[in-house]
Amino acid sequence: MKKKIRKNNSSEVFNLSDAHIHDVLTQRIKTGESFVIYKEVDDALYSDNGQRLWRVVGVNRFNVPNGVVVICDRAFYKCSSLKRVGLPESLKVIGNEAFWQCKKLQSIKFPHNLEIIGDYAFNYCWLIKSINIPFSVQEIGHNAFSFCMALTSINIPEGVTVIREFTFFWCISLTDISIPKSLRKIERFAFDGCKALKSIYIPNNVRTIGKSVFNMCESLERIEIPKGTLEKFTKLLPEYQDKLIELDIT
Repeated sequence: MKKKIRKNNSSEVFNLSDAHIHDVLTQRIKTGESFVIYKEVDDALYSDNGQRLWRVVGVNRFNVPNGVVVICDRAFYKCSSLKRVGLPESLKVIGNEAFWQCKKLQSIKFPHNLEIIGDYAFNYCWLIKSINIPFSVQEIGHNAFSFCMALTSINIPEGVTVIREFTFFWCISLTDISIPKSLRKIERFAFDGCKALKSIYIPNNVRTIGKSVFNMCESLERIEIPKGTLEKFTKLLPEYQDKLIELDIT
């Protein structure tokens, strides 16, 4: 069933869920825009043109329909029963806190056209073990994967220039991370609490590294850097200079 509800009937929208819909409703009413509700197996709230997914609540599986370009901020916020989600190739933006505390979400496969992963996008997604980020992604927000405590491996694609603060905070199982040559900056506390991380390679293009970037990385043994860059990285990482290892990598 497809049903359009304009602002004068907006109270009906509250029947969709009991969590975090009021802020979306208020914002849309102010603009005078109408809503489209798709009520099939699961309840979901979309923009009128179907390109923006506003809310999905109380589901354990959900396939975002093709044509959606933006998963808005908090779209799946605290969707504690969500285990699996399918993302369409049309998707370009995953908003801030989009999957915050989806604690049962087991895996995520990003589409090839994705460009932005927002702040706190997958914060507290405890069960995700590995993440493959496509080369189309140019921006990853701060705290994007913080408290992903089962996460063991992740790649950061070429084109990304900054690892934001707390991006991998308390990813206590992370052992394998691929950092691109395009990277210019690693912000403070980016890997704070990555207790299982034993080694990491930092490319030569990195110019700035924030404080305590490897705070509480108890297993860290090696920070691998390109040959001939020891002096540079000693200045960038003075507290970790005993772990710096030069590698002859072209």
